[in-house]
Amino acid sequence: MQLPEKGNLNDRPRPLRCVSSGYLSDGCSCPSRVPAAVASDAWRGERERGRLHEGFFYFAWRGGVWLAYGLPGGQVRGVYCPSHRAEREERLGYDHELALAV
Repeated sequence: MQLPEKGNLNDRPRPLRCVSSGYLSDGCSCPSRVPAAVASDAWRGERERGRLHEGFFYFAWRGGVWLAYGLPGGQVRGVYCPSHRAEREERLGYDHELALAV
């Protein structure tokens, strides 16, 4: 049985890791990751709908809602996993239902 060729690992975009550093809790960085293509596709969709040129946006992945920051050139600068997104919103005084309704 011959396995399909996977390509060079260096040619593939690395997953985006949650930017939470844990400075407000246990001091450990968050290990949660999302494929870069998932976040980039969501950001492309936001831009195509004319919602944002640059800024924070939400996207769903594997049953959770992530928060990311998109740049004008189409790149995604960073992401917050669902639990750290919720912590951030609580810390900033966001109403979770209103924040996710955007």
